[in-house]
Amino acid sequence: MLWLLLAKNMKHPVSILPVTKYLIVLFLLSFIMATSCVPQSAKNSKEIELLDSLLTELENLEKAKILKLDELTLKSQRVVSPTEKYLINKLLFEEYYTYQSDSAMKYINANLDIARNSGNKEWETGCKIDKAELLAATGLLSESVKLLSGIDSSTLGNEMLVDYYGKHIFLYSHMGNYTGGNVNDFYIKERAYKDSIMEVIPHHHPEYLWYKGWDVLGTEQSSDSIIEALKTKLQNSNFNTHQDAKDFYILAKLYQDKGDMNNATKYMAISAIADVKTVNSEIASLEDLAKIMFASGDIDRAYSYINYSLNKAINYPNRVKAYSISEIMDAINKAYQERNQKQQQRTRVFLILVCFLALILIVALSMNFIQNIKLKRQGRILYSTNRNLNEKLEELSQAQQQLNLANTQLIELNDNLRQKNEELNEANYVKEEYIGYVFTICSSYISKMESLKRNIYLKAVAKRYKGLEEETANLDMKDELKEFYKSFDSIFLHIYPNFVDDFNTLLQEDKRIYPKEGELLNTELRIYALVRLGITDSVKIAEFLHCSVQTVYNNRFKVRNKAIISKKDFAESVRTLGKYVDRTS
Repeated sequence: MLWLLLAKNMKHPVSILPVTKYLIVLFLLSFIMATSCVPQSAKNSKEIELLDSLLTELENLEKAKILKLDELTLKSQRVVSPTEKYLINKLLFEEYYTYQSDSAMKYINANLDIARNSGNKEWETGCKIDKAELLAATGLLSESVKLLSGIDSSTLGNEMLVDYYGKHIFLYSHMGNYTGGNVNDFYIKERAYKDSIMEVIPHHHPEYLWYKGWDVLGTEQSSDSIIEALKTKLQNSNFNTHQDAKDFYILAKLYQDKGDMNNATKYMAISAIADVKTVNSEIASLEDLAKIMFASGDIDRAYSYINYSLNKAINYPNRVKAYSISEIMDAINKAYQERNQKQQQRTRVFLILVCFLALILIVALSMNFIQNIKLKRQGRILYSTNRNLNEKLEELSQAQQQLNLANTQLIELNDNLRQKNEELNEANYVKEEYIGYVFTICSSYISKMESLKRNIYLKAVAKRYKGLEEETANLDMKDELKEFYKSFDSIFLHIYPNFVDDFNTLLQEDKRIYPKEGELLNTELRIYALVRLGITDSVKIAEFLHCSVQTVYNNRFKVRNKAIISKKDFAESVRTLGKYVDRTS
């Protein structure tokens, strides 16, 4: 039926919709088959997604860890006292303990030497306990047993006794895991030390809930109160310490023991996040999470997590953990390979279907090719017509652009002309005002001079020399100067009534200048009024105002220091202040 449909469309190439419909259906079928080849994982939680994201940033996290270790190493090289050396070595041991066993062993041995050389028995015992834990972590179990056996527990204080019992729990747990089985001598000893530690550990101890969780785990005791206490303790955690990783781990194990796998998965993932953040090579959370993912059918994640755990165990090295991981690793590898084989079979079927669809697509494309030849013939005619039309439109567009350019230039010229006219009008207006002012004041002074000349002449003719002395003594140029200033201020503010307010906008708010009561302008404002009129030379300003050049310079400098704008631009800004008021219109 499909081939008949194709043959029919060969005669009528413009009708290819039926073929397209069949192609769409076939492609949808192939897509369904392709997606069925992909394993469906369990719904990802935000904790799992955050963990996956962190695993892609391992290089940056390790760089940060190495940087921290280098800083501590450098600091240890600078100290000289045994106490300081011991404390920094202890910090380095704690950092290396979960990262690299060889370096951790180096610093714990160094502290043992310091303790023995200084005769500090407490330090020596603490180092032995820590070293025993490190030996157990690397799989040197008999050496760890021997070292712990040499410590007399009756001499230990309560705090060190907690560590002593805790290391025994860690040791016999590893020995039990290594030998296998659920009921053996090692687990019995581990249980005994759990009972012992719970008798001596205070409730405020930072690891109390950790040990209490292990004490309850696997027993018939209720774990509800421990779970709630752990959740309260960890509710504000940033997941960035080794203790956080341990606490979240035991919380996950308690939920797993109750059969609550959702919470077990969530908190095991958070524990793994804390382990990855702290670059912990002695990691248990990711191994357990791999088992949970494997049980839930998420083989990819289980494979990724168990590989990460195995690499960390080998590089640490941790012989016990590498042995325990190998068992689950075999099961995950087997499931991974079986799934890949099924995927390959489905992929082969999918490739056959794709080849069939490709054949149909070639036929459809051939039909399209024939149709396109006919369409091109018609398109050439349409193209020729469109080309002629486009040429005309192009010419019209160019003419329009030239017109727009001419209009733009005309607008710019009009704006420039308008601005120049405004400046010319202002200059003419100022000139007219001040010419009238100059003529008036000159006329006034001529009249005064004639009056003075007449009085002096009459008194000289009459030989009234004492009167001449009185006449000249009564001449007070200060009053004339005040009158001159008043006339200048009046005519200037007549032209620029808003000058004072506009000028103060250039100054700091608390340093603005206002004339005193009864004044129109003061000396500082009068100097910058002349600047506004275009007189910027301090010598000319001093001559005009009948004062010293230094006075003008000092006042200008003082005002510029009050400005809120650049001192360089201050004078130019003043020249643009105060739009003049044309009172002739």
